[in-house]
Amino acid sequence: MLLKAVIFMNLALAFYTYAVFSGRREGLHRKHLLVFGIGLFFDYLGTSQMNLYATTTAPAPAWHNLTGILSLAGMAFHFLLALVAAFCQKADAVNRTFHRVSLTIYSLWLMAFASGAIFGMMRIS
Repeated sequence: MLLKAVIFMNLALAFYTYAVFSGRREGLHRKHLLVFGIGLFFDYLGTSQMNLYATTTAPAPAWHNLTGILSLAGMAFHFLLALVAAFCQKADAVNRTFHRVSLTIYSLWLMAFASGAIFGMMRIS
C-alpha cells in the first residue's frame, strides 16, 4: 500500500513538473492539459493510498493532512484554470492569469509533497 502511494505521488510529481514548466515555456497547449490531468489523477490515487495507509498505521499529523488536501484541491483548481485557458476564446488573458498562479500552486503542492516524504522517512527510522 505504501509503495503504491509513493509510486503514484512520484508519478504525479513528474507529470505536474512537466506540465507546469513545459506549459510555461511553450505556452499552454492541449498536450499540457493531458499531462496535467494525468498528474492530477496520480495525485488523487497517491493521496487515497496514503490515506488508507494512515488509517491502518498511525495517522499523519493534522498539518500534513491539511496541506495534502489543500494541495490536491489547489491542483484541481489549477487544472480547471488550465482547461479554461485552453478552451476559452479569450485564452490570452486567462493564459496570463494561469501562468501567474501556476508556480504558486505548484510550489505549495511541492511543499506538501516534500513534507510528506520527510514525515514518512522520519516515521520509518
